[in-house]
Amino acid sequence: MSVPAVSGPAPQSSGTPQKTIHELLTQWADLTNAAIAATGDIEGWFRGPIQNGRPWDPAAEEVSLPPCGTVGSKTAHQVSNQVTHDAFEKDPHPIADKLTAYWESEGFTVLRTVDWTSPTGEMDVAIRATRSDGVFYGLGVTSQVVAIDVSSECSTHPSIDTWAEKRVEERWKSLQPTPSEPTPSPAADAVTDDDWFWGF
Repeated sequence: MSVPAVSGPAPQSSGTPQKTIHELLTQWADLTNAAIAATGDIEGWFRGPIQNGRPWDPAAEEVSLPPCGTVGSKTAHQVSNQVTHDAFEKDPHPIADKLTAYWESEGFTVLRTVDWTSPTGEMDVAIRATRSDGVFYGLGVTSQVVAIDVSSECSTHPSIDTWAEKRVEERWKSLQPTPSEPTPSPAADAVTDDDWFWGF
C-alpha cells in the first residue's frame, strides 16, 4: 500500500497575530489532555524514554520547539512533545480507530500511514492527524505501547525566544556543581544536543 505524502503545518501569514509562548504551551497541554481523555483512560500516562519515563505533567513544560516554516523573514516554531502509555490491549486497532473517530469529529484530517502485522503477530499502527492551523497529532500504537505526539500551532512571537533562552540558562545552571560538590569533568558538564532539544 502506498502512503500519500503529508505536508507539514502551514505557518500563519505575517499579518496574523502570533500566539505567545504561554498561549502555545496552554494549547499544547489542552490538546494533549484532550487526546488522553479520548482514549478513555486518563491514568498511567508518562513521558517517553528520552524523558526517563516521568509521569505526564503539563506544568513541567517539558517540550521541544521544532521549527515549522517561516513567516516573512522569521523562523516559526511550535510547541511539541509526546506522551506514552502501556498498550491497552495486544491489538492496536481499537485504540487507533477510537482516536481516528475523535480527531475527525474535531475537524482534523486523519491519515493512517502504517498498518502492519509481523509473521509472529506483533502489530504496529501509525496515524497522522492534521488541522489547517498547523496543529497536528501523531499516533504510534504497537502491541506494547501507545504513543501520542502533539504539536501546537506555529508562531514567530518573540516570547518564544525569550522563554527558550531562559530554559537553556536554567538547564545550564542546573548542570553546574555546587560549592560542596567536586568539579565534574568537561564531558560530564557539557550540554548535549539532546539537552538542547528535549531539556526544556
